[in-house]
Amino acid sequence: MKKREPQNHKPQIKAIIFDMGNVLIQYNAVKAARRFSKACGVPLWKLWRHFFVSPTEKAYTRGEISSYAFYRHAKRVLRLPVSYKTFCRYWNDIFWENHDMELLLIRLKRRYPLYLISNTNPLHFDHIRSKFKILRHFTKTFPSHELGCRKPEPEIYKKALQHIKLRADQTVFIDDMPRFVEGAKKIGMHAICFKNKKQAAEALKQLGVKV
Repeated sequence: MKKREPQNHKPQIKAIIFDMGNVLIQYNAVKAARRFSKACGVPLWKLWRHFFVSPTEKAYTRGEISSYAFYRHAKRVLRLPVSYKTFCRYWNDIFWENHDMELLLIRLKRRYPLYLISNTNPLHFDHIRSKFKILRHFTKTFPSHELGCRKPEPEIYKKALQHIKLRADQTVFIDDMPRFVEGAKKIGMHAICFKNKKQAAEALKQLGVKV
């Protein structure tokens, strides 16, 4: 007789994929919006809409326009009276490292390759890569502006999987945004909605990941 498959058997996870913002790197985008608002006398809500939820911002995070073009557009639309150098400083000075995650990454990378998928842009990503050490733990990173798509679009997860040559069910994706977690699940990835290091570590253990 054939042996029955064990019930609730754990998946064979071969790689762990992290989001960046509010998982590995904390940020306060309002800080940048307030600085720009003060510089150009434009209401905070208008600055927020332009820089963080507009079609221009989406184009920038997809890599469809350059950093300088993004700046020039803001300068024209918002009458922004700052130089490109000052713009870059305001734009980037919003991040700090989530040091709680360092030890978890060190433990995980002993057994699993670590990857990153992030909705970001060239200025932010280059700044984070040069200022913080946490990305050194990753085998490869997949920022949205390099892949030409954004979470939760299926393409961004699929392109990353093609690069790392793994099936969706061989990976687990960790993100703080529920809709991005659902986007990963829809293509067959295991996924965890991040709250803190302890919760993420416990959720990984439930998937059979050695933490």
